[in-house]
Amino acid sequence: MGILKLEGEGAYDVALYTEEKHDDILRRVRAVGGERPMSHYEITSLAKNNFRVVTVNIYNPYVKDEEVRAFLGRYMDNVSSARHLKDSLGFWNGRRGFQALLREDPKGHGGYLHPPAMFSLGADRGMLFYARQPPFCRRCTAYGHIFASCSTRKCRFCGSEEHEARDCDKPEACHGCGSSAHLWRGCPARQRAYASAA
Repeated sequence: MGILKLEGEGAYDVALYTEEKHDDILRRVRAVGGERPMSHYEITSLAKNNFRVVTVNIYNPYVKDEEVRAFLGRYMDNVSSARHLKDSLGFWNGRRGFQALLREDPKGHGGYLHPPAMFSLGADRGMLFYARQPPFCRRCTAYGHIFASCSTRKCRFCGSEEHEARDCDKPEACHGCGSSAHLWRGCPARQRAYASAA
């Protein structure tokens, strides 16, 4: 067993040698529950198969973290608040880090529902990536293959296989919640700023 104190995070990283030991310790922690001294700690097991640390890159720095979190919430559960990732000089490079759980989907790649690797929030485009992310096709927005090997003709707006995005005549849908009743700028899921409301 190895214990590493993460100074900047205010956390400890405990690495166990076997999966059985991991399961045994988690059983003990759950048995103790909220009793002291364990009530002062939050235990997060990184051994979950569906746990992911997602890095989102949006080039517009004025896109709010809550908006990105709401978008991820359409595909993932228990999305944490954003952590701004910085470069070696300490400057924010536009990337945000989130921790989340993939939803189970028997039809999905690997048994999970994966968020699209390329997405739009209004006029702002973004990309996301995480460990163990399957290959993503930019043409048909499906997982399992890449653009070079894609022979599918699919509209990225409405999902129809009869036409491509440039020929789509369906009404546009909200990038945030997927509703066709409104667009992203009028989405009720967005947090309105005081200046826009006044």
